[in-house]
Amino acid sequence: MLLLTSNAYNIFWLGRYLTRIHFLCQHLPLQDDEHAKQLISALYLPAYDAASLTALLFDSEQSYSFSQQFSIAYDNVQALRGILSVQSYAELNAMFKSAKSNAVAICQVISDVEAVLEAESQDIFLFFSLGKYIEKLDQALRTQQECHDSLEKLDILANALSDYGWEDYVQVWQKFKVQPDLSTFNRLNAHLQQMFGVVT
Repeated sequence: MLLLTSNAYNIFWLGRYLTRIHFLCQHLPLQDDEHAKQLISALYLPAYDAASLTALLFDSEQSYSFSQQFSIAYDNVQALRGILSVQSYAELNAMFKSAKSNAVAICQVISDVEAVLEAESQDIFLFFSLGKYIEKLDQALRTQQECHDSLEKLDILANALSDYGWEDYVQVWQKFKVQPDLSTFNRLNAHLQQMFGVVT
């Protein structure tokens, strides 16, 4: 299946949003203020301790809340209805509707949502994985954690993207690997947006 650029972009961001939610779910329950402050600083969140960060994530009115992020991911699924298999779309629709604005339910269902998407066609899997590991790399760099696994996965994906005429991205990726930090990541991310036809 040959994906339209707009579909590939939606799949990419679906991978990023779901991975972002999953990352924060893994830190619950937030009880250590110092750990919470590290997350707040790394992700530039408007909170100041474990309690305020938890309140932020569980407040459906906040843009970085589980509910808001999950809602955006659901919008991406709706935009992809025409290219997802009938079974996958039905499963995803049911999962999103069952969790809705319930933060605890969202954290419980997020792995199942990812599994459905990763079982889709090769093209969907490719761009979903690209979004997933770009987000993981972003998180690791921001929180100053080891990122070897994400670098390995993105290296494999870069080779696969060569078949899509993404040689320019592959060259930028190779340069990024020489000095993988937030500054070079921002340039890589900007180039990715250009590959999707998004003006930054």
